[in-house]
Amino acid sequence: MDPNSRSVDTNHANSFELRDKSDLPAADKIADPRERSGSLWTTRSTVVTTERPIYRTRSIRQKYVKDTLRTKVKDSLKCDRQKWKNAALSVFPFIRIMRKYQWKSDLPGDITSGLTVGIMQLPQGMAYAMLADLPPVVGLYVSFFPVIIYFLFGTSKQTSMGTVAVVSLMTGGVVAGQATWWRKEHGLDDLAASGNMTLEWSEQEMIFKISIGASVAFVTGLVQIALGLLHVGFVTTYMGDSLVSGFTTGAALHVFTSQVKYVFGISIPRFPNMFQIINTYIAIIGKLTETNIATLVLSVICMVVLYLVKTQINDRFKSKLKMPVPVELLVVVVSTLACHYGEFKKRWHVKVVGEIPAGLPKPQFPAFTNLSDYGADCIIIAVVAFAQSVSLAVLMAKKHHYDIDSNKELIGYGMGTLVGSFFSCYPIAASVSRSSVQDSTGGKTQISSLVSATLVLIVILFIGPLFENLPNCALSAIIMVALKSMFMQILELKTLYKVSKFDFAIWIVTFLCVVILHVDMGLVAGIVFACFTVVIRSQVAKVTTLEKLADMDEYRPTSLYSKTEPSPRIRIVSYNAPLYYANSELFLKHVHQETTVKPEKMRKVLKRLTTLNDPMH
Repeated sequence: MDPNSRSVDTNHANSFELRDKSDLPAADKIADPRERSGSLWTTRSTVVTTERPIYRTRSIRQKYVKDTLRTKVKDSLKCDRQKWKNAALSVFPFIRIMRKYQWKSDLPGDITSGLTVGIMQLPQGMAYAMLADLPPVVGLYVSFFPVIIYFLFGTSKQTSMGTVAVVSLMTGGVVAGQATWWRKEHGLDDLAASGNMTLEWSEQEMIFKISIGASVAFVTGLVQIALGLLHVGFVTTYMGDSLVSGFTTGAALHVFTSQVKYVFGISIPRFPNMFQIINTYIAIIGKLTETNIATLVLSVICMVVLYLVKTQINDRFKSKLKMPVPVELLVVVVSTLACHYGEFKKRWHVKVVGEIPAGLPKPQFPAFTNLSDYGADCIIIAVVAFAQSVSLAVLMAKKHHYDIDSNKELIGYGMGTLVGSFFSCYPIAASVSRSSVQDSTGGKTQISSLVSATLVLIVILFIGPLFENLPNCALSAIIMVALKSMFMQILELKTLYKVSKFDFAIWIVTFLCVVILHVDMGLVAGIVFACFTVVIRSQVAKVTTLEKLADMDEYRPTSLYSKTEPSPRIRIVSYNAPLYYANSELFLKHVHQETTVKPEKMRKVLKRLTTLNDPMH
């Protein structure tokens, strides 16, 4: 087109005009040899005239290019009332929740659920602290300080934070390992093995254990906060339901095994690393002759009472009961009174909890002794605690139709664990049993957690010393019966096998690795195997050909449907997996089979055509 036929109008954007050549001035007409006879036009044709404004690149950049990092930082440093308000709502989600709080309708349910969960939290806190190889009073601290902090930073309304079995077990592994190092450093191995360690050394060892638990909490909290700030909440997508189920079931077997020695009233060493469960049962069998009969009888009575009340009363009459029977607390109170007035410790050598100090602990900075030895364990604990907690939070959020932020949840867990580390606490997570009770008894917000924390605080300040005669075997019975729901996950295998062989394999491999290797190594092995199955699924994905059904305008797989009609010139291939370099050859092979195209012949033809078009030949 001749430049003279184009007109530009900077006042009109993106417009064009169609004009007939016969209406153009003689100077603007474009001669075409095929349409010209002498000096006259023999045909009529059309000219497109485009009108558009002219822009400068600089002005476009200033108006439309995204802000640079420098500009974003500059804008973020600007302070105004709205920015402060948005920042406060982002950092402290409880403000948004409390602004919508319905005091008349929500508060009664929160108080009821808070008292119910608090009653559960008292015995569970002391029991799980013993599982972490720490004094029972530490479990009460964990049930108070981190819960208050999570109220400020968490986004879930129904989860009950505090002590849980799996995290307590993993923390206990670190604490026990460092305690062994401490005894070797002080030449106390022989005394500890014979049970003749003096009271002074025993107290010093317990102080060291508490400091290790606090150090684990500090590092775990920092890891979770860092992951939250980096928006790494998506990591749980690599921990599917089958992996988590297999992991928690294997961990439950570790927890159960660790409590058997308290049921029989015998002392055996703690075995680290691989084959821990097998070595523990071998040691227990070797010391069965030293069983404390009184401890065994008391343990069996506690377990029978706990199991019957939970299954035959709480579960059966769940719809009729306003709140479940607090059987754990009843077992703690009754067994404590029986040991105190029956003098079980003096007469039958039944081991009891011992001294429980009244009052809150003084805040102190954790002592990071041998941190390099258990730093990796802290990272694994952080991921496990987050995975268990956020999965429960998502479940509750879906049930009650609200949203949670996984990254803010990470920060909430991390802040609770980090602040708790200054008050002798170890890492926290969400409890499945307590959260379900908190939800079923009418809990609407984390106000219920404040109520339960207040109840725990009263016990810490005034009632704690009354539990000095609480038998250890009663706490072990509480832990072992509470594992019932985790062991019931084995029943999922039948469904998994029918739905997905890969998920079934992930469950089995993760469970076996946790049982044989240990909790932390088993989790890593399970994640690696789960990622490996993703690759395998892409390699063995089903490639199907779709053809039109006879007398219907529908396309279905030829492998499943009969009476299909192939299209004469089209082949439809379906591939049930993401297509990338690792499986592209498999896909191409199937396409070649369906289209009867032979790549070797195609390459020869292309080479021949290229040669013919090459001007050098």
